[in-house]
Amino acid sequence: MAIKMIATDLDGTLLTSDHRISSKTKKALQMANKMGIKVVPASGRPLPGVLPYLKQLNISGRNNYAILFNGGVVQRLTGEKLISNDLTYEDLKEILHYQQLGKVNLHFMTENHYYTMDRNLSIIMAAASALNNMKIRVRDLPQIPQDFRFIKAEFSGSASEIKDFREKLPKVFFEKWNASSSGISSLGTDTIEVNNLAASKGLAIHQLAHRLGFHENEVVVFGDQGNDLSMFENNNFYKVAMENAISDLKERADLITKDHDDDGIAYALKKIITSQV
Repeated sequence: MAIKMIATDLDGTLLTSDHRISSKTKKALQMANKMGIKVVPASGRPLPGVLPYLKQLNISGRNNYAILFNGGVVQRLTGEKLISNDLTYEDLKEILHYQQLGKVNLHFMTENHYYTMDRNLSIIMAAASALNNMKIRVRDLPQIPQDFRFIKAEFSGSASEIKDFREKLPKVFFEKWNASSSGISSLGTDTIEVNNLAASKGLAIHQLAHRLGFHENEVVVFGDQGNDLSMFENNNFYKVAMENAISDLKERADLITKDHDDDGIAYALKKIITSQV
């Protein structure tokens, strides 16, 4: 198998539980990059939340790319947007209405800020703000302009709160938006991430690969959670699930590698890249 692109989720996949890239994984991805293989983060994070990790891999510049906000945006690492699937003020109002179904926090993400109408910020929201280098702006609904656009909304809470909330969401919610789960087991928390129906990691990887002239069977994807499912629904990608991945991904995977805390990406790439050199 000739690899041209590696697309990897960050949290629970590329990153260990303490949010770092292990030395073995770093060396494996740096080697892939030197071989001319594009290493592309495919994350729910914004660009400021992925750049520090790419810097560790010595990956930078306008000829490298990031899939962000679960496919809501594809950007060059210099910031130029190639693809954007925004949500509108009307989406904001409707999503805000659904928040009343449970005891969960809700924030809306733009390229530069988190916006929330919640006065009591959750630990997970504060942690996400810090990890992604994004400031939180607390606003009342009348302060939000009607031309406001955002890329992703996120409900957050304890795993049990999100589970209860998800069960209360009607079918029409999932028909109108692309909603996926991204648990953070180390904190005992969970999220429901809400994107434009046209946005997904899998579609964004397809679009970027096509733009770069790569065939889908030259793409390797790594993931662990529900927001990675769209990558694993493409039969042409070579799909690698982490040992800590949810069962839905493992069932679709071409390879199940080691845990994210046990150099899972490095272990898989040793098998895959060795076969093509």
